[in-house]
Amino acid sequence: MRTTNTSGEILIDSESSTIASNTDKIRALYHLTKPGITRMVVLTTTAGYFLAIPNFVTIQSLGEQILHFLFTVLGTVLTCAGSCMLNNYIEKDFDKLMKRTINRGTVTGIVQLRTVLVLGIVLCLSGIIVLSNINILTMCLAIATIVSYVFLYTPLKRVTTLSLFIGAIPGALPPLGGYTAVTSSIDGTAIVLFGILFLWQLPHFLALSWMYKQDYQRGGFKMTAVQDANGTSVATQMIIYCLMLSLIAPMLTITQATGYIYGASSFILGLVFLYFSIKFFNDRTHDKARNALLSSYAYLSGVIMVMFLDKQ
Repeated sequence: MRTTNTSGEILIDSESSTIASNTDKIRALYHLTKPGITRMVVLTTTAGYFLAIPNFVTIQSLGEQILHFLFTVLGTVLTCAGSCMLNNYIEKDFDKLMKRTINRGTVTGIVQLRTVLVLGIVLCLSGIIVLSNINILTMCLAIATIVSYVFLYTPLKRVTTLSLFIGAIPGALPPLGGYTAVTSSIDGTAIVLFGILFLWQLPHFLALSWMYKQDYQRGGFKMTAVQDANGTSVATQMIIYCLMLSLIAPMLTITQATGYIYGASSFILGLVFLYFSIKFFNDRTHDKARNALLSSYAYLSGVIMVMFLDKQ
């Protein structure tokens, strides 16, 4: 409700202010779920699920299959969002030291820390419950995602550079979970899917960490980029992991999950990613690291798109 004073100025009552404040809190909580990561999880989970489903689904079972898929994605998204909120809760004192995280709700105080903690736990538990109705293996993979991200990767970022590899585990589990939601088992295709996402994250995050090197240094994080004075180690590792990725990704054709178009395309896309990593090696600047980072997004999007188009 709005009122005016004797000068004709519009005044906003306390009720409207409360609504605006609540809107800001909801927006802050939403951003604490790290929507960018959640979108990637939806994409990779969908890819894993799609590769596992039969090529022919009867009309009678189509509705049941769609519902099964939606619950798989829902459960995975809930565990991902909850894990991200718990990560933000744990790192609240370090986020205030970095420019890229200083506006998070846990830093600004726009949301109560208790709310973040409780909501993070509720989301994780809700996701586990949803996935328990899919199958036990997929539920266990979700639990492994939460444990590895919240209780291993989050604290180890300030202890060892090996956190790069530990952090790649929860990022690689969603496509595996999407696949096992259909098959209830892990086979060669599932392992390759995990390998693609695991290896993709390494050069992706190395490029990102070089771009925000000073921020991570201020936050006290033990990362290769922070300890690497001129970026030689970061760039060299990026090249190695891109080469490995170029060889691993086409193996979905060998497991007969995809056709030869995917095999060739994934190899070429890997070489493009490698090219930008080499460019960064030759000129270790923020812009070249950013180009490598953008090429990593293009690689993942391209590989998943061809995966859908050339499923066997």
